[in-house]
Amino acid sequence: MFGEYDDAQWVALAFVFLGIALMLALVVRRFVPWLAALYLPVSVIAGFLILLLGPQLLGAWTGGHGLFPQQAIDVLARLPGLLINVVFAGIMIGKRLPSVREIWQQSAPHVILGSVYSFGQFALGAFAVALVLGPLFGLPDAAASILELSFAGGHGTIAGMGGILENAGAPEVIDLGLGLATISMVTGVVGGSILVNYGMRSPRIEVARKHPARSGPLRLSEVEPNASDEQTTRLGLGSTGRAFAGITIAVAIGILILELLRLVTGAFGSDIFDDFPLFPFTVIGGFLVQLVLTLTRTERYVDRRSVNDITGLALDVLIAAAIGTMSLAALGSNIVSLVILTVIAVAWSVVGMLWLGPRIFPTQWFERSIADFGQSQGNVATGFVLADMADPERRTVAASGYGYKQLIYEPLLGGGLITAFSVPVVLAIGPLWFGAGAAVITAVLILWGIARVRHSR
Repeated sequence: MFGEYDDAQWVALAFVFLGIALMLALVVRRFVPWLAALYLPVSVIAGFLILLLGPQLLGAWTGGHGLFPQQAIDVLARLPGLLINVVFAGIMIGKRLPSVREIWQQSAPHVILGSVYSFGQFALGAFAVALVLGPLFGLPDAAASILELSFAGGHGTIAGMGGILENAGAPEVIDLGLGLATISMVTGVVGGSILVNYGMRSPRIEVARKHPARSGPLRLSEVEPNASDEQTTRLGLGSTGRAFAGITIAVAIGILILELLRLVTGAFGSDIFDDFPLFPFTVIGGFLVQLVLTLTRTERYVDRRSVNDITGLALDVLIAAAIGTMSLAALGSNIVSLVILTVIAVAWSVVGMLWLGPRIFPTQWFERSIADFGQSQGNVATGFVLADMADPERRTVAASGYGYKQLIYEPLLGGGLITAFSVPVVLAIGPLWFGAGAAVITAVLILWGIARVRHSR
């Protein structure tokens, strides 16, 4: 069916197939209302279409390659590990850099609760692997931090950690993580919707939202133009091009930092950074790019909307490619572990929100903690979706505090430096000690969060 193409042509064709899958997914979502009701992204649906129509399902059934040739699938399998660097490089670019004090005042409870979720996921996942999933079902020790990597981190984090997991002799953990990350996108929105409805009906909980949301069609006349586009003629480069340049410089800085760390640690006989992923350092690169723009008063030339366009596309492609190429055989062989870890993660997030939320947030605890619940179960966007569900008119500080949280939380957890270091630490000290350490940190964070509220009163 397909002719002979060289490697570069297969890369181009892979993007053609991916674009077709995204468009088909858009049509499917349009005519299957419950998919839209779940706020399921088009990229997730596209990933399942690639999986369904590719070599693993349709190909196996027909004895061929399906509608997506294996060469294109091989290209798609490499994309998530590359595109996660683009996503993380854009986290800080195009944002105003407020003072540290301003950030902390608005985001402190969000940072604490988000960290409690992450370290709790580390602890619970490690204990599950050490005490149950490892001895009874043969799950390798490298999976001890998989809950945080997949639920708080997501598809890109799993893909970015692929090299370390493969070198640790646990490639099946990658597919397990991708499966968990996919499930988390559903549990985040569904579970969050249930919690919002519960909060609205409970006489003990005060929620800003008092009635179901009614969404109307978007009117193009109401969409504000991109102010940065006005600079295009004078500068000779459009806003998207300038944002792209900023992101690539951030990635380059990240590469430089990682290579310097490898050089320094290698001089002392350590190989700790040899397989270390790049993406946590691209956040630092993005911060430095934005800092230079701010100091030189040229930040107006790189706007957040254009950065979001690029990172949003990268994330859509990343998710579709990651889901479409995950191994169903590896997923099937670890189905029990998948179910157990999902139950643990969902239960922890629900308990964390309903019990810790009112104890860590001094005011508006429901609207604010539901955002962190969403991030612990999906990604940053899920948190904003749930915050909007609970407070559609933005009468609380939930959205702004949650947004500021990302400036502190994202570089460290949910795919940041601590997340990236988790697998090497597990391999060095074992899942049981790793879980114990994470549990202690979780307890300290909980006590700190509660003490802050009591002190403020």
